[in-house]
Amino acid sequence: MSTTIPPWSPYEGRPSLVSKGRKTLTAAFADVVQSRAGFPSYELPDIFAAPNDEGENDAARDLVRLNAEHLVRMFANGRLATFARPLGGGEVVGIDAGLWELDDPLPRFATGAFNVERWTDPGAPLTHRIFVDDAQFDEWLAALKPLGPLTARQVEEIVDPQLRAARVVAARRVNLGPTVKAGSGELRIAASSDPPGVGPMLLSIDEVSELIGRSQSSIYEDEKKGVFPERLKLGSSSRWRKDEVLAWIEEQSAKRGGR
Repeated sequence: MSTTIPPWSPYEGRPSLVSKGRKTLTAAFADVVQSRAGFPSYELPDIFAAPNDEGENDAARDLVRLNAEHLVRMFANGRLATFARPLGGGEVVGIDAGLWELDDPLPRFATGAFNVERWTDPGAPLTHRIFVDDAQFDEWLAALKPLGPLTARQVEEIVDPQLRAARVVAARRVNLGPTVKAGSGELRIAASSDPPGVGPMLLSIDEVSELIGRSQSSIYEDEKKGVFPERLKLGSSSRWRKDEVLAWIEEQSAKRGGR
């Protein structure tokens, strides 16, 4: 038996499909998107029908995709078991974890189904519905930290993949050893004064201010705007992660160099 399931149509309603100890992939993903991104399942069809705009619409789609990729990693490494059942009902069989090594897993989430003979072809007639182990999923989701409200920096990374890549590269450079210091408004590259594994990993506001050559008030203001790394709350005090601050400096240096 094969059928057509319009992409994202399973999220318009929440049909009760019974399978002992399992829940449909679409029901599981609806729970993930609701808890991690704050999107009710019925909004997914509209999110993917909205025009490209290099702004809010694209950011929403990218956020949904990131959640799908996160869940697929759990499938691919065997942490969450998945199963296939013929459309309309029949014998349930396990899906090998290795099959989740897909370039684009999103079509599986759009329909919650696949073709058993042509797993990698999302355009093939659908023959089987995908299920997830219910107990494993609930345990995983319960331990999953909600994303919470996105900061301006996070939204920038979703909308601009190049910026996200630049920040990753900056962080990698910091972790490899060399650091970048800033003072009196000028950015300059310098050798790290702390050998690997030595020196403070958390910085006070005074140390951050001295490191980047900016006033404390401007640091707090940029953090509030979401364009500077967030501080960690440690009881009554606050600290910044040194590697995040150094990566931010690398990012500023790269921006100046690209002008």
